[in-house]
Amino acid sequence: MFRRGGRVRAVRPAGLDVAIAHALRDPATNALAGARLRDVGRGPSVGQEFSLAGDETRPDGLLWHGVNLSPMSATGLALGEFGRFLAARSRRASSVVGDRAAVEAMWQHLAPGWGPDVREYRWSQPLLSAQEMVAPGDSRLRAALPGEERAVFPAAVAMFREEVGIDPLLGDGGRSYRTRIEDLIHLGRTYAIIEDGEVLFKADVGALFGPVAQIHGVWVRPDQRGRGVGRAAMADLVRQVRRDHAPQVTLYVNDFNEPARRAYAAAGFHQIGELTTILF
Repeated sequence: MFRRGGRVRAVRPAGLDVAIAHALRDPATNALAGARLRDVGRGPSVGQEFSLAGDETRPDGLLWHGVNLSPMSATGLALGEFGRFLAARSRRASSVVGDRAAVEAMWQHLAPGWGPDVREYRWSQPLLSAQEMVAPGDSRLRAALPGEERAVFPAAVAMFREEVGIDPLLGDGGRSYRTRIEDLIHLGRTYAIIEDGEVLFKADVGALFGPVAQIHGVWVRPDQRGRGVGRAAMADLVRQVRRDHAPQVTLYVNDFNEPARRAYAAAGFHQIGELTTILF
């Protein structure tokens, strides 16, 4: 029998509903990990990527330890358990992402072993939610259509290189990244302004969890920056994503990215939390 706040153990398929309900305590903060938890579902791999601390019927916290590492609505005791659990194992995640206070607490246990592998710390990433209705931007933004992957893919690659700092074409030549882009388009979750076969603006609904649609991959073509394209497109994006996917539209942004923060503010976004990302 596990004590409250005790040892870390895998989430079982039978415990999926409880785990999802726990993550939904804060769907905006847990959007990325929660979407993955829902997608993995009741298959046998759920326990390979998700663990819990505490009682299975009333978890003290959840942990996603797949391609990303993310604590989810975890108590201080659970964060300590997760940190010690991970510190005893080899790192397989390419990043740590989550609520800043939670990541900082867990990182105390991971820094001695994982710190030398860190490529970049992004400690302050304001989590924003669209809370005001603003006038339509008249930006010609629309959902990208199947068959437009050839136009969207170069913009997605450029965005990834700028935002993450690595080339998504490395390794498998970009096959997995191309598949991700194709999937988002076919799900109606990529929005773009396309003129003469070239993308001027793009953004993806990167995660859907409960009432939350989290925006990822926002990109404006360099020669269009500073001309109001991003501001108008973001205003239209909020309206279209609410119509198509979920009522609460969120995103997170690096605190030092002032142009993006101004564009998001103009589109009605306000800060509701703070995330941290650690990149390896």
